[in-house]
Amino acid sequence: MTNASSPPAGTAHRSPAARVLSSLAHRWPTALGLLAMVLSAMDMTMDRGTNGADGRDQALVVFLAALIYLATAMTGRPGVVWILFGLSVVAVTVLRVFDQDPWPAMVAGAVTTLAIGLVSDLPRRPRLDALQIPAMVVFGAAALVALSLSPLLGSLLVAAALIGHATLDVIVWRARKVVARSLAEFCAVLDLTLGVAIVVFALT
Repeated sequence: MTNASSPPAGTAHRSPAARVLSSLAHRWPTALGLLAMVLSAMDMTMDRGTNGADGRDQALVVFLAALIYLATAMTGRPGVVWILFGLSVVAVTVLRVFDQDPWPAMVAGAVTTLAIGLVSDLPRRPRLDALQIPAMVVFGAAALVALSLSPLLGSLLVAAALIGHATLDVIVWRARKVVARSLAEFCAVLDLTLGVAIVVFALT
């Protein structure tokens, strides 16, 4: 007879290192978010000039996060978010490879998505889904305004927007709604740590 309090079969003799690795494997969105933050921080460090790192370059991160959340909410299928995330990364990468400013295309996409969302049933859907419309407006506007400010003020505004979106990420993660939980975890880690990193770079 097996003791009800005994560990599952196959885990009793696992080493502490194996258990740590197993735990980390289940937290892959967190690891991916940290990796994305490190890459972004390295980019800011390499571009650092006499006035310090310019966090305004990371405004596109929060803009796209809000846009992807809104587009996913419109579909009503949380799992679609990873597809939209991948497409956005590819689109931005291709535009930059061809030395094109990604902002006009992203803004046009956001305006189009907002317009469709407003005339769809999204405003009458569950509150957290409908919230993505004003979230897109607020975070999108913050990202765009930051581009017109000084490097210091713009960086701090981008950082505030990222940390604010991290709060939304956590709410979505806990509710298990709007987007896939794995994406919400990834986004929460990226948004929060990148926001803090921008503040540190801007003030040092």
